[in-house]
Order: sequence, then structure tokens, then C-alpha cells
Amino acid sequence: MFGNVLSEWERYASSSPTRLTGINLDANANAPVTRRVADAVMAGLTGGTNPSSGHAGGAEARAMIIRARDAVSSLAEGVFDDGVVFTSGCTEANNTVLHAARALQATLITTAVEHPSVLSPSTALQRDGIPVILMPVDGDGVVAFDELERHLHSISSPIVLSVQTANSETGVVQPIQDIARLVANRGDVLFHTDVAQSFGKLPLILGDGGAHAASVSAHKLHGPMGVGAILLSDGEDRIHPLLHGGNQEYRRRAGTEAVPLIAGMGAACAERAERLDADVGKMRMLRDRLEMAIVETVDGAAVNGVASSRLPNTTSIRFEGRDAMEIVARLDALGILVSQGSACSSMRPTPSHVLIAMGLTEAQAFSTVRLSTSPLNTEDEIDRAIGAVERVCREVSRAV
Repeated sequence: MFGNVLSEWERYASSSPTRLTGINLDANANAPVTRRVADAVMAGLTGGTNPSSGHAGGAEARAMIIRARDAVSSLAEGVFDDGVVFTSGCTEANNTVLHAARALQATLITTAVEHPSVLSPSTALQRDGIPVILMPVDGDGVVAFDELERHLHSISSPIVLSVQTANSETGVVQPIQDIARLVANRGDVLFHTDVAQSFGKLPLILGDGGAHAASVSAHKLHGPMGVGAILLSDGEDRIHPLLHGGNQEYRRRAGTEAVPLIAGMGAACAERAERLDADVGKMRMLRDRLEMAIVETVDGAAVNGVASSRLPNTTSIRFEGRDAMEIVARLDALGILVSQGSACSSMRPTPSHVLIAMGLTEAQAFSTVRLSTSPLNTEDEIDRAIGAVERVCREVSRAV
């Protein structure tokens, strides 16, 4: 049976594992794995055993994890290898950090535009008696800084503050370093940021000048799905395990490590670190080309959050008067993968909470499409996608 697995792998590896069929402009939902990542996952499947075992196989598995920690930490400043705690993904990482509010008897402050993996545990903590404050954002999706400052000055109890670095739907970037300066003189504030979308696209600083903890997801960076990490600044010890059992991950996360997935995540981070400037530059060029052409040629098209700093690969375009669900479906039929918003909430027939928080109407929210590029996209794909969007928007009538 194992030989059959290897045969399937050989057939897979002989093809191109770098992109899905068609044109993937939904990289914020999942960035396709590269050949290097797929090879690393396979090496993890066939190369080691349980990393907690004392024999040579266990040592080999531990070595894979050590290399992955080093690769992950190379994309952040102020993070050492022992500050990388592997998890099953960003959802687990966010939940683990936010639950520190319970142990610290803290007030939890977050924003109205966070990912559901922050907003849902915040609601659960509030039901359990933890004070929760939801910060509003302005029309471009940026947190109300003055109001945040007032809350930080008025609350005397410990605080867990969670502000995403960049929004998954709009790409809007929050002023993380300004917030870090705001909390720098308060030792009772645990500052966390969800960097699932910005990791490997924007600089990440932890500790002095940045947050104390960050949550990372591998599959937004061409790694495998099902693995992520909590990144901790040097000496940060206020994060306690959400899962209890063994002593894995420096006693911070129990459970046998998923060596193949961790190895794949490490390969994805190493690959991005080697090509960081080139990859970011390419994503920005492709995004700008796509965005400008659509806005110029499609009647009623406008970019959400355009006046703010945004991720280099993300555009949230509002097609006024048109049904975004129909646009997404028609593009899908043409082999163009886009979405209406976060993959963790876009299947629900409700308007985006992010866009509503930014002041858009329900009709405007339902007319918005997210497009997100990756370094695997080509200029030819972008030009073909532009033509497809123009065609579809001619076919989808605008509401009167």
C-alpha cells in the first residue's frame, strides 16, 4: 500500500503542483503549494517518526521541526526559535492567545473587523463574564485610534488587546507600530495581532516596537492547510496552553506535532524569505494592474479601503448595483477563482461584517468581490482575468 502512495506521489510530482486548474485570484483563501513545499511535506511523511521518540527516527523528525522553526522565525523580527509554537492553524492560535484574558482576569479589546476566529472566541469569553470592547473602524477600515487610546487610559485592569495587522477581505493594514507605542509603558497589556494575511508580505516586529504575540497560518503563504503557529516575543510568558497533555512545543501546546505539515510550513517560509522583495513586488504589480483596469473599464466599480495602506496582493472591489454572488459564479464558470470575502464566512448569506463596519450598506456589501494575487500568478493570467471580469459585468445587469 505504501508503494502505491509513492506511485501516486510520483505522478503528482511530475505534473505542476503550483496552481489549481484555471486562474486562482483567491490566494487569501488559500495560496497553492509550491513544488518545494510539496516535497517537504512528502519528506515529513516518509522521513521521520514521532518527534518525541528517543531513537534515530525521532531525532530526524525533531530536526525537521527545528529547521521549520528557524524558517518561520526568519520572517519576523524579535522572535527566537523557542518563541515559535506550532498549532493546527491560525484559528487555534487566535483562540489560545485570547483565552489569556481569562487567566489574566483582563478586559479584552479587539476590533469590529477581525476574522471570525477572533470575534467568535471574544463572544464566548464575554458570555463567561470577561469584559469585551469592540473597537469601531473608519470608512477605510482603520481602527479608531483616538477611541482606542481613551479606552487604554481609562481601564485600570489588565488588558488583552487583539488587532489584526491586515484584513483578509479588504487588505487594509492597521497601525500596529503606533498601537505598540501606545501600550509600551503598560506592562499589564498583552498585545496580540493576527498576521495570517500579512505574514511574508509585510514586515513583522514583535517585542520592542511591535506586538507581544502573533498568529500565523501556513496556507496563506503557499504552505499546507492544517498548520500554523503562535509567534511570541522574547520572554513572553503570559500565553498558556489551550490543549493539555504532553510536553510538546515547550509545554505550550500538547499533542504530537504534525511533522509533515510543519515541514511544509517551514519550506514555504524559507522560500518566501529567499524571495521576499521579488514576491511582494510581483504581487503588488499584478494587483495594481488588475485593480486599475477593472476600475477604469467597468461602470460603477470602486475599491473599498483605497485611501488606506493595504496588503500588496489584495483588492476589494465594489460593483455598484450588481450581485457579487452572480459575478463570482460566472467567473468560476470561466475558470477564474475569486470570492466575496473571507473563506471562513463567505458561504453564509449575510453581508460582510467587515464592510458593514466600514459604513457600507448591505446592498454595497453584497456587490463586493475580493480578488487576491500570489507570486504564482502571471501577467497573462491577470490580463485574461481582466477580460473575464469586463465580460461578466456586461452580462450582469445593474439594479435600477
